[in-house]
Amino acid sequence: MGTISLQDVHQEKSSSELNHGRNVEDVSSGDSSSDHDQSDQLQSSSSESDVEITLKEQGSWFEQDIKAYLLLEFTRKENDRIDKWQKNELNGKMIGRGKYFKIQGEILAPLLMVPQGDETREEYYINSLVVNTFFELLKKRSDKFPNVYINHYSFGSQIAVRIFILPKSINISNWNYYYYYYIKYVSYFCNHQTQLLEGPRTKQEVLALIKVDELRGVDKMFLPISLSKHWVLFYVDTKEKKISWLDPIASSRIMSNNVEKQIIVQWFTTLLLPKLGYNDAKEWPFLVRNDIPEQKNSVDCATFVMKYGDCLTHGDCFPFKQEDMVHFRRRIFLDIYRGRLHRKKKQ
Repeated sequence: MGTISLQDVHQEKSSSELNHGRNVEDVSSGDSSSDHDQSDQLQSSSSESDVEITLKEQGSWFEQDIKAYLLLEFTRKENDRIDKWQKNELNGKMIGRGKYFKIQGEILAPLLMVPQGDETREEYYINSLVVNTFFELLKKRSDKFPNVYINHYSFGSQIAVRIFILPKSINISNWNYYYYYYIKYVSYFCNHQTQLLEGPRTKQEVLALIKVDELRGVDKMFLPISLSKHWVLFYVDTKEKKISWLDPIASSRIMSNNVEKQIIVQWFTTLLLPKLGYNDAKEWPFLVRNDIPEQKNSVDCATFVMKYGDCLTHGDCFPFKQEDMVHFRRRIFLDIYRGRLHRKKKQ
């Protein structure tokens, strides 16, 4: 099996920074929450350890290590939790241990559903709040382990529409409403690139919406975005000086969203990246990736995009497939519940 070396991505990092054991383990606890809990929140009051395992010996992320991390089997306690949540009504409950990572049960419920075949029922669709929370957890992990995971920054999915499309007079928070205005304005602005690239806002107003200082020195930038209820991942690799578009559906990679691709690429290469000192950004190649796992149904695009991002924080390989989506949905549920991602065990 091929290897993915973080030295290839972090050329300036010392090879002594990393330690990646072959064994993988979830740091979990007993579940002390009660089925008879009278509160509206489903939380853990257990003694689950918040001590993170740091990995600092020599090593690289091998493809089999990434796969082992992704497909780590659930513990008995984790299976018990999932079984309980699947049996209980989640509507009206707030789920999550972390102070900043609590989400309404009805929004998380699709993660516990198992899509059958080519079903396209909307109850399987994953909400943008789940996607954005997962990318926040990726960032939280890399911030805590800067020598282990690739330094990156994730834009919220709504930022694309707020910056590229919406007039500054509109202040809305519902993503479906965002999308309505996206469609309404993109047809008008597609031939007004300069105005569109600024949002239609001034450069100062656009940059004020982004924490530019947090972008300095990052190796990758992620922008998950939903277009016509289909999730894709746009990302910039500042080390390799390349820009990529990851679409889980192979048939739409080249033929779909060409206007959006052009708009987002131009915004990054003419405004944001030069602001960060990358004055040659216009020369960076734009790649529509075909070497990525392909979605085989109509409802798992968000899960694919979240796991694309997860893999890219390790390196540049994607050792998973459509059949892994049910496992990933449940793992993401548990990750959001804990407010942190499961990790590799130190050997």
